Amino acid sequence: MQKDIKFKEDILSKIPDEKIREMAEYLSMQYNVCYVNPDTGEVEIMFTNDYLADYGISWDYEEEEEKEKEKEKEDDENAQGWQQDFHDDIKAQMARIDSWRHFIRIEKPDSHESFAIMENFVDEIIPEGKLKKQFYDALSRKHPFSNFNYIVHNCKYRDEWFKFRQNALEEYVKNHIERYKPFL
Repeated sequence: MQKDIKFKEDILSKIPDEKIREMAEYLSMQYNVCYVNPDTGEVEIMFTNDYLADYGISWDYEEEEEKEKEKEKEDDENAQGWQQDFHDDIKAQMARIDSWRHFIRIEKPDSHESFAIMENFVDEIIPEGKLKKQFYDALSRKHPFSNFNYIVHNCKYRDEWFKFRQNALEEYVKNHIERYKPFL
């Protein structure tokens, strides 16, 4: 157990605060996922597999190998420069991640975790009164995320929301890294 705790501390010490911030920022966007190499602290930020599939890119090399060769030949003939560059960059990232002995995959918070961040913001930042009641009403109705966003983007606490969410996502990233159990 002591070795496990030391290993976790070592991972976080390898990742600069600006990388934690960057991962949190990217996780606030819809189509991103982060990979952390626990041995080196190296970080790769990529699009989710679902998003990549829309561009014909797959992590499942065995199943896609033949299709990929045919598609690459066809794509090479038809692709515009930026499309080929995009495809090449993603494949290079995938190869780097595949070369790591272990990795920690951090996806954006699920809807329950995101909802909790919004609730915590209302509880901790919004003062008692009419606005706080509006937020609670918004969170209790159908479509709480869009209701919350409408209110927060049209009130004086908008900037505080972005700071609060960023801090919460940074803690989310750190918690994922701390929960990592190495194969020792």
